[in-house]
Amino acid sequence: MIRTAALVSFLAVAPAALAQVAITIEVDNPLLSPGESTTVTLFAAFERSDYAMAAVGTDFQTSVGSVGWSDAMLLAPMDAIGTEPGVPSSSGYDGILAGQLNIPSDAYADPMNPVMFWQATYTAPMDVAAPFVVDLSTLTDRYDVYPDMSSARSESRLDELDDGFGTITVIPAPASAVVLALGIAGIRRRR
Repeated sequence: MIRTAALVSFLAVAPAALAQVAITIEVDNPLLSPGESTTVTLFAAFERSDYAMAAVGTDFQTSVGSVGWSDAMLLAPMDAIGTEPGVPSSSGYDGILAGQLNIPSDAYADPMNPVMFWQATYTAPMDVAAPFVVDLSTLTDRYDVYPDMSSARSESRLDELDDGFGTITVIPAPASAVVLALGIAGIRRRR
């Protein structure tokens, strides 16, 4: 019984203690039907020995470019003055720059770890004949942290970074479901 409690306690603490320098791509609904939408959020994580995230400069790359994407925005607290949600492009969104200030004894950075920094909505096309996968990834050229609460200077952790990856799968409605829906609609019209 004590071993089980110790193991459960260790497993609960282990993920937090093993913070990884990484961007994570979270897809609210990774399986879509034609016309459905999902929200995609990017998170930045840093080592527990650092105080807070300072800045992320990345491109959000998708296998469909920016087609079907909308509502791209930076999320607080990583939406300080001089930041940019990126520009839609043939590869996704280029030039995302998210960041926050840390001004000791005046305005401290939010130390949340991981911290959300970018979000967009993907809507699957209506005319889908075959299932397909939308590949998602980040290509990062800046990843800075504040090493401690009293530091206004940031330090790069780009060399330690694991860029994010994810997928969205779009599956068309089965032909039998379409036939059934049309059949039900036909029966209702006869009444």
